[in-house]
Amino acid sequence: MDKAKEYLNKMYSAIGNKLVNPDSIYSGKEGHLRLAREMGCALSDFTEKGRDEVLKSSYSSIYVRGTNLKPILDAKEWINEMLKGYSKVLDFKKNRRF
Repeated sequence: MDKAKEYLNKMYSAIGNKLVNPDSIYSGKEGHLRLAREMGCALSDFTEKGRDEVLKSSYSSIYVRGTNLKPILDAKEWINEMLKGYSKVLDFKKNRRF
């Protein structure tokens, strides 16, 4: 199994019911956006092909399934938020001073 698919499978398992549990840090719209940004941070660990796979597949394979087929975000919002997380990591790597 390639790295991107393995990541998607492990993330789905790790998320469990956190998107639908009202006591979770990932509940509600803000929590869903947080998860997308956090997953976007992980994109820097992949090749371009792997990043594309995670971006294309994560909405349906993780997010929609994790919300029990009742997503709050649409695919565009999810991907845009992932790209924000990815961009922050790239900015950090570029500007770090240690």
